[in-house]
Amino acid sequence: MGSNSFPKTERLLKRADFLRLSRSGKKIQTRFFIAAVLDGTTGNNRIGITVSKRVGKAVERNRIKRLIREYYRNRKTTLPGNRDINIIARKYAKFLSNHELVKALDDLFAKLNKQK
Repeated sequence: MGSNSFPKTERLLKRADFLRLSRSGKKIQTRFFIAAVLDGTTGNNRIGITVSKRVGKAVERNRIKRLIREYYRNRKTTLPGNRDINIIARKYAKFLSNHELVKALDDLFAKLNKQK
């Protein structure tokens, strides 16, 4: 697959992985997102996305998840290391335009790059 693909090996899929991240992962916060980060067990970064019903209706939640996935897919080579990352959208992320959401993700990923 190409470098811009997003295969299952790069996703957090199991509930146990999400629970492990929430319990023992380091939390990195921005105004619109929280990232729980922990050293990974695989050979590459894995990402999970959590957008709860508190954020909004299904259309709004799916738009946020879709934009986060696309952002990560296009910029995953800039994120070094071997980490598991769960990106959690905060309540007011639904009010952001697509451009503002990308800017907020830029801030989050800049903090992730500084972290390690």
